Amino acid sequence: MSDIYIEGNIGTGKTTFLRFLETLFKTDNYSFIFEPVDQWTNLTDSDGINLLENFYKDQDKWSFAFQMNSFISRIQKIQNDSKKVKFIERSVYTDRNCFAKNCYESGKMNKIEYDIYTRWHDWLCKEFKVKPSAFIYLKTDPTVSLERIQKRSRQGEGGIPIDYLDKLDSLHNSWMNDEIANGVPVLILDVSTDFYNDDKEKEKIIKQLFDFLKEYKLTI
Repeated sequence: MSDIYIEGNIGTGKTTFLRFLETLFKTDNYSFIFEPVDQWTNLTDSDGINLLENFYKDQDKWSFAFQMNSFISRIQKIQNDSKKVKFIERSVYTDRNCFAKNCYESGKMNKIEYDIYTRWHDWLCKEFKVKPSAFIYLKTDPTVSLERIQKRSRQGEGGIPIDYLDKLDSLHNSWMNDEIANGVPVLILDVSTDFYNDDKEKEKIIKQLFDFLKEYKLTI
């Protein structure tokens, strides 16, 4: 069994990359688990404003609720899948090491909320089988991420500022370096360019990917 998480800042192209992986691995032994954004946008308050919109509008109020719900929705999708190799868009560890940490360090989540969240996170990670077999880290410059966010126009993401993406980029880099230091396999891919429409770049990415998966025996 291999759980391979696709990581990266907002707007790096994780969903597109996961769809790309679907074209490379077509047997029944593989599954492709997309981030549960639909669950975040379908969960609304009494005024009909969804959770994702609320989070970006008022992180002081919604950070704790969003991070708690994010963990639950991710776990539900993973636990309902029994395939031998799973490619998963983002992990619960992203939430903790990047998003929740940023909320706390920026004062959007208070100490009591953060302490509850981290204790809860520690316990549930032991209860559920979510430990990574490996990470594939998609890396872009934050300005490229912002351009892609604006292009896709996802509901609730319209007001994301560049400094927020800069901070998340820094946290992702630090976290991935820690994972590498701890012996977890991490493949870092530069996806700043649209390699899907460049045959030479696409071949290079595919080679890096298959060499990595073969080295760590992550596929069937």
